[in-house]
Amino acid sequence: YLSKLYYGYGTILSELPQSDCLSLMAEESLLMDTKKGTDESSAKMVCESNAVNALRLAVDLDGNNVVAMHMLAAMTGGENDGGEGRASNEFVSALFDDFADTFDEKLGALGYKVPQLVGEAAYDMLKMSNMDTFHSALDAGCGTGLAGRFLRPLLDGPLVGVDLSKKMLELAAGCTITKGCGLKDSDASEREGSEEDERSRTPLYDSLMSLDLETATIDELVSGDSIDGFDLIVAADVLVYFGDIQRLLMNFSELSNGNDEKTSFLIFSCERVDDEIAPPAGWKLQSSGRYAHSKSYVTGVAEQAGYDLVSYEEIVPRMEKGEEVQGHLFAFVTGGSAPEDDYEEVVQTIMEEL
Repeated sequence: YLSKLYYGYGTILSELPQSDCLSLMAEESLLMDTKKGTDESSAKMVCESNAVNALRLAVDLDGNNVVAMHMLAAMTGGENDGGEGRASNEFVSALFDDFADTFDEKLGALGYKVPQLVGEAAYDMLKMSNMDTFHSALDAGCGTGLAGRFLRPLLDGPLVGVDLSKKMLELAAGCTITKGCGLKDSDASEREGSEEDERSRTPLYDSLMSLDLETATIDELVSGDSIDGFDLIVAADVLVYFGDIQRLLMNFSELSNGNDEKTSFLIFSCERVDDEIAPPAGWKLQSSGRYAHSKSYVTGVAEQAGYDLVSYEEIVPRMEKGEEVQGHLFAFVTGGSAPEDDYEEVVQTIMEEL
């Protein structure tokens, strides 16, 4: 209990704006050296220093408090996350299990729009592929199913969702073609008829499972189905919990069904750090606990995994503390016989039409 208490205390201190930190300096009862906080800037430093101390205490009190461990690394290292190059499975699972019940509501209040942006990019890729629909799709890090709502209309085959949080998966499992996963109850109540009744009983996802995206295999994901890979893989705000994305993208390549005759697409978002200020690794662990990546790093790793960049867009995935979060959205293709230069011409034509 004390570990969780210190974690909560440290988190609150770290998130306070400068003005609130300065106000705290007048509180004599606080167990911190408030005399050093003489203005907003120095007061913020006092808050952050005490936040780090609180997180250290949380870890000391409970070595299994993985959320506190990750946030401590984020606040003290930036680029140093203990050598793993990603958030631990235990951290991600614990974070989103706690967050699951209020996830959609809180992100909606922050203007979260990555699922829609991913869906729009998937539609563009479908048009580029000259297919009427995708035959299979993997929603990697599906969460409560917000991206699945935009993907389902583009599919005539299985939609598979993977996430580490079992509570998130439980919520996604409750979604149907006409209910949940971003749809309000009022949207479903306006529909009537036997056909709509059937759609309301049809699950949005064909299967949902808790697996590590770096090691998941096609046999685990589509057991019993006659597909050897996915036409489309999407990861909406998933790479923010990976620093080094090489193993992840290599496995995505293994899970795709792109070959000499068929194309497969990969779409994902990241938080952005500009190339000019990015660390040598090309990514950094931010004080928020999320990773940011440079464009050159992402495209370089994707190329090594066999992907060609089709489209790129700088985006604002959501607001945080009243400020815009800097992000970017990537769409890649693997397989197919068209020369790389042709993709750029096709994408240019699509953008002109849109």
